[in-house]
Amino acid sequence: MRTYKVVIAVGLALFGLTNIGKAQRFSSNNRRAVVLEGFYALRTSHDGGCDKTISGNCVSSWNFLNSDTGAYSFLKSSYGCNPSDWAVSGDLCYFVGAIAPSFYSNLGSYGYSVAGGGFGAVGRGGQCTFFANLILYRSQSHTAIFPTLSNMALNTEANLQTAKEGDILQLYGDTSPGFTTNHIAIVVQIYRTGTIITALDVIDANYLSDISGVANREMIARHAFCAVMSGCPFAGVQMVQGHYKIWKGTAYYGESYNPNI
Repeated sequence: MRTYKVVIAVGLALFGLTNIGKAQRFSSNNRRAVVLEGFYALRTSHDGGCDKTISGNCVSSWNFLNSDTGAYSFLKSSYGCNPSDWAVSGDLCYFVGAIAPSFYSNLGSYGYSVAGGGFGAVGRGGQCTFFANLILYRSQSHTAIFPTLSNMALNTEANLQTAKEGDILQLYGDTSPGFTTNHIAIVVQIYRTGTIITALDVIDANYLSDISGVANREMIARHAFCAVMSGCPFAGVQMVQGHYKIWKGTAYYGESYNPNI
């Protein structure tokens, strides 16, 4: 995921106004609404399951982006040329090496596409920061545009033992082996042994790939991170404590998670 500067939509984000369009809200609890919107990005039943898996991980099986073009258009205008690297010649945001179909001019084909992948069509959500911002925006739990990655990194909690469902995880400027330097993901499920958080399930875009060894595929997926060195319930999963941090800038950061409303 590239480092970027956000272009603010004048008269909307600058003054706190938003263009929700036809967004829906699945829960009155802000954190639960975020989680269910993330589940909705995987499949329309928004139950946390999936209709397609790659290497045991759930991936999106429909065109989530195209289901609310108002939200897509608003966020796209706020991110300038940073929401996706998938473009075609003639797009305002085209650059050498861009991939087709275009995120910018062909959402109907981009949002649920094969594009050379070996697993059939999958749902794509753009770059990870755009996608996470879109999930929060569509959930109506946080309708502001995210700050720059560097500014987000200034307002974080390093202890993943404090994580709650709906939190935003940020990896920023990390050059450790096996990490992607910068990434954003949404916590949708927490695994515990007693009071210890052992693992975090997240939903994100542009982390897993539908082509082995090929990055920047912008696929929407659900997968796990380990939060402890030992006791993690998932084998072969990346341990992220000390690397990923919780962004404290969400409008609901101080609120609790209620899965029952």
